Amino acid sequence: MAVLLPLEHGVKRITVRLFGRSDTSLAAALVVGGFLLFHQPLRVLFVAASDVERQYHLDLVQSLVVLSAVLAFHQYRKRQDANTELAAAAAEGRQAQLRLQELERLVGLGRAMAIAVDFTGLHHAWSRYLPRFTQDRSSWLLICQQGCWDVLVRDADDRRPAEELESIAQRGLAAAGGDDAIRIDGMVCFPMIVGGKPVGLVLVKDEPVLSAQDCRGIEAAVALAAISVRNVQTLIETRENSLRDGLTGCFNRAHAMETLTSELRRAQRGRTPLSMIMFDVDEFKRVNDTYGHLAGDHVLAEVGARLSALLRTSDVKCRYGGDEFLLILPDTPAAGAGQLAESIRREISRIALPAETGGAHITVSSGVVTATREELDARAFIARADRALYTAKHAGRNRVCAADADTVVAARLRLVSAAG
Repeated sequence: MAVLLPLEHGVKRITVRLFGRSDTSLAAALVVGGFLLFHQPLRVLFVAASDVERQYHLDLVQSLVVLSAVLAFHQYRKRQDANTELAAAAAEGRQAQLRLQELERLVGLGRAMAIAVDFTGLHHAWSRYLPRFTQDRSSWLLICQQGCWDVLVRDADDRRPAEELESIAQRGLAAAGGDDAIRIDGMVCFPMIVGGKPVGLVLVKDEPVLSAQDCRGIEAAVALAAISVRNVQTLIETRENSLRDGLTGCFNRAHAMETLTSELRRAQRGRTPLSMIMFDVDEFKRVNDTYGHLAGDHVLAEVGARLSALLRTSDVKCRYGGDEFLLILPDTPAAGAGQLAESIRREISRIALPAETGGAHITVSSGVVTATREELDARAFIARADRALYTAKHAGRNRVCAADADTVVAARLRLVSAAG
């Protein structure tokens, strides 16, 4: 039954149902009650119908029964179709609601990624919004730069080495291009491809198993993030070119301080190790005074080139001043930093001056330091490395010394240096 209600600008049609889905027993009772109430008039009606049948030779009662049955069946089918349409409309409404929620998440992620101008900003944006797409499953974000992988975001409880994640990333990238989800070692891989080149990869733990709809949502987020990652890489490359020393290819002192402060905060936040190496060329002033500044420039250029060959893309090499260099090593414990310092010492000792200088060889002295859990002062951190470097100088040069806080590593490095 329809009711028309007057409104300020017209009328509104409201449909009122006399019986709902839960009123079946009431309707049956009304039918039985109506039959009992009108059975005498119905009997008269049936008698009259029988008289008409005999008089006109018609099958009136049978026809009415058939028509009534067909009408009842037709009404039943209409009700079933209406229920089916209602269920389909409800399902479509739920899908629309899910799509709206996914769109809102994508808009939030897009805004956060759009304002990121460095990898720290990307880390904050991705760490905040990725769990909304993964339903809080463990996840990782790896960045690919110049063919090397760096772990930008990792699960808080993850203790696996970066090399294992990089291996999974390489295998996931090799399997990219198909329609099915890439599943490797209990993880689902989502490559980031921009302009046909990989810029990164997202790993999501496949527990509980990701559904096809979950994968589509994460793929949309990854595609959006890939553009932002590439933009940040381009911005950083442009900025770095203006911050690099033209002779050695190293960053300048101001950038070293800024980067070190940022890495100290990140190490404390993520509870990851951070180490640093400070070294300088032994008796570099004598090289300049004896062989000239061109020979000194040759030495510094060779140092910069050999550092590039030994360091990871995540490591930051800086020319702190003159012949003094700083190497900032994220995700590197004290033992790893000490081994790297020894490798650098041996590699630089192979640098020879031009023949006209007599073929003199170059050595370096290094100080190694690892950040404590509470360390946030970049200047104090550098001062510790400088003291370790001073110790190496006074111990005879051409050696590696660790800061006083790293006594175990210091003893090990003294043994290595003595053996070398």
